Amino acid sequence: MEILALFILIVFSLVGFAAIFFTTFGTLIMLIGAALYALMTQFEVITMTTFLILLTLYLCGEVMEYVFIIIGAKKFGASNAAVGGAIIGGIAGAIVAAPLLGIGLILGAFLGIFLGAFIVELAIQRDLIKSLKAGTGGILGRIGSIAVKVIIAIIMLAIMISRIAA
Repeated sequence: MEILALFILIVFSLVGFAAIFFTTFGTLIMLIGAALYALMTQFEVITMTTFLILLTLYLCGEVMEYVFIIIGAKKFGASNAAVGGAIIGGIAGAIVAAPLLGIGLILGAFLGIFLGAFIVELAIQRDLIKSLKAGTGGILGRIGSIAVKVIIAIIMLAIMISRIAA
């Protein structure tokens, strides 16, 4: 059972890490893998305390994703409405592009973030340059959030590996 649990953890960790670049659910996939492993091994290796640390890291990553999009858009002069447009556009873009898998999700999310901020800012400000800046800021924020999630995923992996190797 422990070998199956380890196999599941490895698969979920690899898929989750790769998914960070394609969707917002990468660290969630890793967390689910850790939960399955912990349950299958009766929390002997990944204890409840360790799992709670992993959960906290996951939640921090989710919060930071939106914070970075907001900071990126605001840094480039986006209004609050344009920031909301970027977030909604990113989610909508990922959903629309989901059937395309892989690169479609990335492009859908980025295009959605850009268009969401751009269209809302253009409707409010009626200024093409400000609207382009707002969209660009949202995209740069998303790139920053991916970097943060990669760091969080590496920390999660290090914690899981250290627990298993102990």
